[in-house]
Amino acid sequence: MRLLQGELRKLIRRPASIITPGIFLGVLVLLFLAIGASYRTVGQVSTGQGGGPGAQAAIRSLLQFPGAYGGVVSFVASIGGLFAIAYGAAAAGSDWAWGMVRVAVARGESRSRYILAKLAAVLVLLVPASLVAFLVGVAAVAMAASLAGLGVGGIGDAAALQALPWLLARSWLALCEQAAIGFAIATIARSQLAGLGVGIGIYFVESFAVSFWPEWVRYLPFSVVGSLLRDPASVLAAGEQASRYTIDQGLALLLVLAYLAASALASAVFLERAEITG
Repeated sequence: MRLLQGELRKLIRRPASIITPGIFLGVLVLLFLAIGASYRTVGQVSTGQGGGPGAQAAIRSLLQFPGAYGGVVSFVASIGGLFAIAYGAAAAGSDWAWGMVRVAVARGESRSRYILAKLAAVLVLLVPASLVAFLVGVAAVAMAASLAGLGVGGIGDAAALQALPWLLARSWLALCEQAAIGFAIATIARSQLAGLGVGIGIYFVESFAVSFWPEWVRYLPFSVVGSLLRDPASVLAAGEQASRYTIDQGLALLLVLAYLAASALASAVFLERAEITG
């Protein structure tokens, strides 16, 4: 607990704890406002050019409540996942650059406890970050819906509000898994930039590869996030084609937890075996 409290105090004061979520919130708001502003425009574009009623229906599904709650959570966990990777990499990699790992080892701290406390601090800080991102996302959707002339009816839907805690918990777990991967890569490479570059590189490789090999790519770390957040009823409604790209939500939850645990274990094992001199 002492180590965790110390790591939380260190991380809260770091610029990355303000800059990273700040940039993400700005991107989130601008993205939804751009979608809302395009609603009337795409209705005037011919169907063959990517517009028409079909495009407007897709925008309505994103901006109309209560379905918009799921859309906000998906954006937070997917686009926010890139920022979570960056934050995890910054938390782990900066300590190597500043020599903090050497100082911690020199004063007799357990290497495993030190690195796991740092990772735990990152995951704890993702709790308020994910909640704030969700609230800002909902406000942005409400503004975008008003901009599109759709209104915000359904925002107080009782069934949707009842399901929100579990939805938000899954979103937080998705961010934790992605942050832990960036953290592990930065720890092993002893570099913040390596954690950021390799983590985001794997993210995009998975995103492209799922179109060619969906049967096995859907089990990889960033792809299981989509299955964890996707409503099982929507997968059934979409038919067999959609099921090729997703897995059962229960299995997705187990895999997310497994990837999170594997990242923590890899970080701890590497630091225990690493040669730290000077």
